[in-house]
Amino acid sequence: MENRPTQSLFRLFYALKPSPLIARQTDHFAETIADGARRIAVEHQHVTLAITCDYVDYPYAVIKALLRAGTGVRAEPFDLRLDQLSVGSRSAALRPSHGVPLLNALQRQIAAGMKGAGILSRPGWSFSPHQTLFYREGLPEQRRVEGFGWHVDQFMLVCSHVGRTHHETLATWRLNGSGQYKLF
Repeated sequence: MENRPTQSLFRLFYALKPSPLIARQTDHFAETIADGARRIAVEHQHVTLAITCDYVDYPYAVIKALLRAGTGVRAEPFDLRLDQLSVGSRSAALRPSHGVPLLNALQRQIAAGMKGAGILSRPGWSFSPHQTLFYREGLPEQRRVEGFGWHVDQFMLVCSHVGRTHHETLATWRLNGSGQYKLF
């Protein structure tokens, strides 16, 4: 058997993160239904707003462009409630059971900022708000759950060191509507 060194990849994404309390509550819920599957680490729980392809080398220029794009976002804070359990053939996730217009507006602004910066989204990726709980093989299922929610007043840019279980928070921006500061 050949022994190959594991090469780390870098994946950038904008995300919403629950508070540590909500993340622990979500993990406890996931533990009750995961049936032994490896759950997403509490500190890695998030809702992806936009994501890039993977990079072999640390993407300094891309990060700089995404930081500028994030600084230009003007969005209102909102409440996010994840009250739909969606289990697919490969993963289980929490989703909102209803559309969240302010979430969609935030995501559109981020996507437009990325496009304006010349950074493309990951090929084949489309926005479908969810928070993954765990990965596993099994039968699909959907059902309402009590829900996990929080007041969203910030978003962040994260660099995932793929295969290293490390998320590096690169920037965090407050959602202050039209009163948000612009640095450039």
